[in-house]
Amino acid sequence: MSVNSGRRSFLKVAVGSSAIAVAGNASQSQRLQVAVVGTGGRGSDLIRKLTTFRDVEIVGVCDNYPPHLEHGIEYSGGAKGYENFSQMLEDAKPQVVVIATPLHLHEEMAVEAIDFGAHLYCEKILAFTVEAAKRIVDAANKKGTILQVGLQKRSNPIYEQAVSMVQTGMLGEITAIKCQWHRNHSWRRPLPVEKRHPDWERLDRHLNWRLYRETSQGLMAELGSHQMDVCNRILGTPPKRVLATGGTDFWRDGREVCDNVFCVYEYDQQNSEGKPYTVRVTYSSLQNNAYEGASELVMGTQGTLFLTSKKGLFYREETGEEVVIDASSGGDTGAVMVTSGKTLGLKNDPWAHRGKPLEIDSESDETRDALYSFIRKVQNEDRKTICDGAVGLENTATVLMANQAIDTGGGIDYPI
Repeated sequence: MSVNSGRRSFLKVAVGSSAIAVAGNASQSQRLQVAVVGTGGRGSDLIRKLTTFRDVEIVGVCDNYPPHLEHGIEYSGGAKGYENFSQMLEDAKPQVVVIATPLHLHEEMAVEAIDFGAHLYCEKILAFTVEAAKRIVDAANKKGTILQVGLQKRSNPIYEQAVSMVQTGMLGEITAIKCQWHRNHSWRRPLPVEKRHPDWERLDRHLNWRLYRETSQGLMAELGSHQMDVCNRILGTPPKRVLATGGTDFWRDGREVCDNVFCVYEYDQQNSEGKPYTVRVTYSSLQNNAYEGASELVMGTQGTLFLTSKKGLFYREETGEEVVIDASSGGDTGAVMVTSGKTLGLKNDPWAHRGKPLEIDSESDETRDALYSFIRKVQNEDRKTICDGAVGLENTATVLMANQAIDTGGGIDYPI
């Protein structure tokens, strides 16, 4: 396959058209009554996106921290604010509930919303434990609830294109995947009071809930969930096993979750002849070095995909004849490969195998597109959302098995 400018342009147009089609087919039907619980940073972002849809009305916002609740009311355009979730359900009677609370609260609120009769958009990960995620999914299935989990890369056209490229064989057989989410930030939010204030610890636990074990599942849940979902989607299956390590080695500020994690997942696959083989996925998340940021690198026998939220790059693999390596050459740069009577240079330069890439571009707003897809599913009474309960449960199990491996120091098998 040749990678030329015409093909590159086609992919740009195809992805762009997909995004425009999603944004341009808004329903003229009756406005959905939506309530949002959790109006901190993430919840406020969801509220702002929801106000851009003409077929949505935010009828209530809920948070037990007054400054956050005030923001939610403001961003919603004046929706009624509540400190009590049950009261909001009773008074506002929403058709849809959006959950953006700390993770440990997901199960209780999700099940209550489902029992009330509302459809549910729940931020990732679905629940604090695999068992809790199962209970949410079981409740939704029993009630017929339309459920979507907030794994935004499911709505990104770049990742849709990447999955198609893998499925059509453009990459050949997948060899390995490398994922990372690297940042140089403590993850700690500033508090409105000094440390000597009597309410400091309570506020810290409330606002910095991501840093403590009783409320958070750490980096794997908050960041790794998105990227491991990409891997599961590309490989078409959850992992069979994971080895992982991590620690609190750099930000020693009283937090209880890791500030760096490194994982190796194993996936069962079959080659073109139907023979089994293993694909290994490496994942790392750092909080003291942001080099290369967040990305996924999918490596196959015929090509490599470098993926980010705004751009994808496809590099065709330069494959040649089957080779026999001359043992006398060693493994250094410039080593010699002998094949079919020819002598070739074996290049270890990391840039040597990168030709001109095929580019996949998108100006997609992942969060807005994910919410829009969910809204359309509710309007059409379609339970098969882009990230339904089954996907959410699989994702929860995938990331939590890594945390268990870190805690136990051993390999963990897929738990469901």
